[in-house]
Order: sequence, then structure tokens, then C-alpha cells
Amino acid sequence: MQRMCGKPSAGSYACRMSEQPARVLVVEDEAAIADTLLYALRSEGYAANHCALGRQALAVLRAEGADVVVLDVGLPDLGGFEVCRELRTFSQVPVIFLTARSEEFDRVLGLELGADDYVTKPFSPGVLMAKIKAHLRRVSTGRREQLLELPGLTLDYYAQSVIMGSETVFLSKKEFGLLSYMAQNVNRVVSVDALFQLIWGTESLEDTRTVAVHVSNLRKKIEADPANPERIVTIRGTGYMLVARGSV
Repeated sequence: MQRMCGKPSAGSYACRMSEQPARVLVVEDEAAIADTLLYALRSEGYAANHCALGRQALAVLRAEGADVVVLDVGLPDLGGFEVCRELRTFSQVPVIFLTARSEEFDRVLGLELGADDYVTKPFSPGVLMAKIKAHLRRVSTGRREQLLELPGLTLDYYAQSVIMGSETVFLSKKEFGLLSYMAQNVNRVVSVDALFQLIWGTESLEDTRTVAVHVSNLRKKIEADPANPERIVTIRGTGYMLVARGSV
């Protein structure tokens, strides 16, 4: 049986939160500002990283993730608004915009794109640090409710990702929906019709190919050998089963 952190369950698998320091990614092309922020963050015990370009930041976030992103709007290669727009396709990490723009339109646009906060240059490092701490507290509290841990496999509902050992794999919305449903019915068969109706909201009308394609894509991301799956097994004539045996 599985257990959702923070919620009652008859399961026996323990929920574990990382004891690693919170990770803050600073995306800023002005070296003096970046150095000041990195020094302040590291002095507070955070694991602070820096990117000067938007595309570099997106690559780092896809590969490593972060707990909070401080994002400059005026980046030289890919603007902060565009970075935030793309980031929201695979992560819900809190984003604090850092910008010289103070117009209300820019503030509204940033928030509509999925930013969580806004700090205008010139800024007080103390104010920015307070905002970072506030968002980290919110993330820490929220994540306890959004981790589902199975042997060798942890679903992160906040980041729409799956964690396997030290590797984090980001999934599409439908892939995560399929895996989540199977995880909540671990070691039990779930029918193709049930998966189709849950994810697409309609009956399958005997067309199982859509589910099969998404399961195949999911296997490519979480199976060591997708051609011979051990996590998501096919139950011929019925559906699929997420296999998770043993204990963590």
C-alpha cells in the first residue's frame, strides 16, 4: 500500500522529506546583483545557483529543478516572461520576478504568466530574502501534502514529476495523470476504460490506442527497459498494473 504524506492512510510506506538545504536559482545577467544575491542566500544556508541566460536556466530547471526561482525580466537571450511561460509547462516552482519595470501592466502580465511575486529594482536585499523565505515555507508545507512514495518511485504532485533514486523525470499532464491513478491503485489492475475516462473525461468507445500510446511514452521515461517493462505491466485483455513490491 502507498501513503500520501500528510493524509491518513492504511499504507505502511514512509513519507520522507529531504534534509538537503533549499535550492534557489538566481537568473540574472547583471553580475553585481547576482553576486550580492548569491552571497546573501548562501549566508542563510541555502543552496544557491546562478544562470545569466534564460535558456540556460530552463535547461538547469528541467534537469535539476529548484525550490524557488528569482528571475530577472530583462535577460539578453530569452526574456523573463518567456522563461516563466515555458517553465510553467513543466514545473510549478515559485517564481519571483526581479525587474527594473514598475508599470502595473508588467506586474499583471508577470502574475498572469504564473509568477508568484514581483520585486522592483532597486530593491532591498532584506525584502527579497523575506519573500524567498515566505515562498519556501509555503512550498515546504505544501509538498508534505503532495508526495506519494512507493518503493523506488516517488510521485511529486507539486512538480508533476516522478523521482527515482537521485533522478527526477518530468511528465506531461496526461502521463502524470495515468501514473498517479495507477499509483493510487498500486499492485491492482486498472482497466483501459477507467484510465481513458479518468484522463480524457469520456468513454473509450473501444479505442484503446490513445491510452496505449501514452503508457508507452510513460514507460520510456520510467522503465529501465521499456520493451520489457517491470513497473507498468500489461494485463492482457484488461488493462495495466503498476507493480511496487517490498518496502522503502
